[in-house]
Amino acid sequence: MFPSRRATVFVVVALALAPLTALATVVMALSLEELTERAPVVVHGTVRRSVTGWAEGKRGIWTWTEIAVRESLKGAPRTTALVKQPGGVLDGVGQRVSGAGRFEEGEEVVLFLEPAVDEPNAFVLLAMAAGKVTLEGTVGPKVARRDLKGLSFAQRGGKGVAGPVAERETLGTAEAFLARVRAAAKGATK
Repeated sequence: MFPSRRATVFVVVALALAPLTALATVVMALSLEELTERAPVVVHGTVRRSVTGWAEGKRGIWTWTEIAVRESLKGAPRTTALVKQPGGVLDGVGQRVSGAGRFEEGEEVVLFLEPAVDEPNAFVLLAMAAGKVTLEGTVGPKVARRDLKGLSFAQRGGKGVAGPVAERETLGTAEAFLARVRAAAKGATK
C-alpha cells in the first residue's frame, strides 16, 4: 500500500522544518599545533570593529572585522589584521553561515589566519570558527575558549565526519594556551 498524499506532504514539511541546528559546516579536525603550523599568520589581539557589505551583485553578505594586534605570534609583524567572513546583517537582510566565527567589539582573541584569495590585505579564519580562540574572564586567570557552534569535524584517514562537537571548548588558561601557541609557532618556523 502506498502512503497517502497527505502523509507524503506531512513528511516533506517535517523534513523542511527540521531544526537548523542540525546543519553544520565540516572542517578538518586539527590540533592546536597543527592549526599553528598550517596558518601562515597567527595573531593575538582585540576586536576593534566590524563592517558589513554586499558581495558583488548583491549575491551575498560579507563582514570585515578589524583586529588591533597585540602580538604577532606567527608571520610578519603587524599592528592590525582585517578578517573577512561570509554572512552578516545589512539593509534589513540577514545571512548566516553555519560555522563562521562571530566577533564582538572589545573581545580579546587569538586568530589562526590565511590570506583571503579574493581580497588583498584581508584574511580568513583557518578552519572557520575553529580558527578563533577567545581569551575571556575578569575574575581570576583568563581562560581560552572556542565557540564551535555550527561546525562538525572530519575524521582523519577519510573515515567520515565525526558527530556533533561541543559548542564551546575550553582550552585551558589563556597564559598556558598562549605559551603552547608560541612554542608551536617557534617549531613551525624552523
